[in-house]
Amino acid sequence: MLGIPIKDYKGNEAVVLAYAVSITDTINSFPTLAFSFGATGQNLQVEGMIGPDTTFTVDGQQYRLTTSNPVPNTSYRVYAITATHIAYDLHGVYQPMTLTGSQSLKACLDLMTQGTPFKYQIDGNFSDHDFGTETIGNGHGDDILSTIAQAWACEYWFDNQTVHIAKTIGDQDSFVFVDRINTTSISFNEDYSNMFTAIHGYGKQNDQEATSDDGTVTTTNTSDFINYAKSFVGKVPYLWGGSSTSGWDCSGFVAYVYNHYGVAMQQPTTNEEYQGSVVGPPYQTGDMLFWGARGSTYHVALALDSNTLVMAANEQRGTVIQPISAWPPDFGVRNSSMNAKLQDTATSDSNATTNLPVTYTCEADYISPLVDKGVSKRWDSPFTSDTITDEATLKDALKAKLHDYPDVQYTMSWVNFKGKALGFNNSIKVGNTGWIRDRYGTDVSVRIQSYTKYLDNMVGNNSTITFGNKIFSSSIWDTRAQQLADAQSLIKQEIQRMAARQNIVRSNDVPTLTEKEVANLEQYVGSNDQAK
Repeated sequence: MLGIPIKDYKGNEAVVLAYAVSITDTINSFPTLAFSFGATGQNLQVEGMIGPDTTFTVDGQQYRLTTSNPVPNTSYRVYAITATHIAYDLHGVYQPMTLTGSQSLKACLDLMTQGTPFKYQIDGNFSDHDFGTETIGNGHGDDILSTIAQAWACEYWFDNQTVHIAKTIGDQDSFVFVDRINTTSISFNEDYSNMFTAIHGYGKQNDQEATSDDGTVTTTNTSDFINYAKSFVGKVPYLWGGSSTSGWDCSGFVAYVYNHYGVAMQQPTTNEEYQGSVVGPPYQTGDMLFWGARGSTYHVALALDSNTLVMAANEQRGTVIQPISAWPPDFGVRNSSMNAKLQDTATSDSNATTNLPVTYTCEADYISPLVDKGVSKRWDSPFTSDTITDEATLKDALKAKLHDYPDVQYTMSWVNFKGKALGFNNSIKVGNTGWIRDRYGTDVSVRIQSYTKYLDNMVGNNSTITFGNKIFSSSIWDTRAQQLADAQSLIKQEIQRMAARQNIVRSNDVPTLTEKEVANLEQYVGSNDQAK
């Protein structure tokens, strides 16, 4: 049993005798406390203190009651309690003011904490962040904190009602764990579902000057779209993976036309098929037509009208136009932005204006180095910026944005860290980095993403640490490939050794004698018989 100080909203204080007491902490999250207690003995008074604003204090940190689950047994009720760090009181703060444009980190933290008992401390130097036309504020305090963390790519931790902001939290080289030496087991999980190896980006939009005409004008209309899409027929060749007039594949052609009209679109078909609502025939001008099941499409074309399509067909045909009925698609997708641009609207107002296609100060692609190693090209959703105006800066932003590694988590059971292990005094805090070695002898640099630590020694308590190897090194795959080659070589050698030991003789290896050799053998045997 552990004694945990408790205080209710009226100021009454007591100590609850609790068991199965655990603290869970995760990077950029609010720590949580969990425990159970029986409403008997001195805990009877505690039962009456469970309610709104009840707080518990563990290791000098306060936690606010989140949930209470009393379960009766034969004699008394057993409570299962969860509480969230006092910093979650930020969720009860609503700041209606907003900030926009270029802002300092301090200004945004002032907005978050104004009128509250919260304080903050900034560790390190941070440049201003340009929110562009976006705003920060008009939300709960914890939402503002999340926006700050995303805008400045920073991390935070709490000391009661003080928020500490840093570029990265934790200490370097703070632990060493070896499987079955100072930990009971190490397991890991690799998630490749959100891994991409290519991304296209758009910089800030160019300012458009509207044009006027004394006659009737229209917005971007269907005739213009049809003529533009048809202008490439018979002229642009088919090139797998291409996306320019030098050569394109089916999805590259569609993306090129859409981007020309200011509607962001990016290869491949499995990305394009989700950029709108699924529709069926009759199709409209600008609809994207797909072949294959949704999620695994293999071809796309553009509808010119309800009867005709244009597409990059194949290497033999190039860019072609043909009836939709000649090869009916499995489904269509209607993009709302393109659909809005293609609504024919006319006016005779002499002051009417023509909307020009959206253009950008810069565009760029970033391709992961893994593609050169043989990993397939997987396109992430396009990235846009309201502030970037040069290609080099855009490429740096794309490189930082691209998630070209699997999400890897190592998990291990918590051992007794009070004493030194392997001559190293391990320090366990979220954000700390160190080394682990699995049972195969592989050393991996990891960072503590979260942990659950039980404070009492009750049987069945299972404390765990979760590590995240966020920047997954491709050298790990190179090591695995070498291990595979070594294993295959050993298996081959073992098979040869076993075959030699068993003295296996195959049918085509059986020795034979010629007629002369048989005659000589008979003569030799006969001469020996006579000698006897």
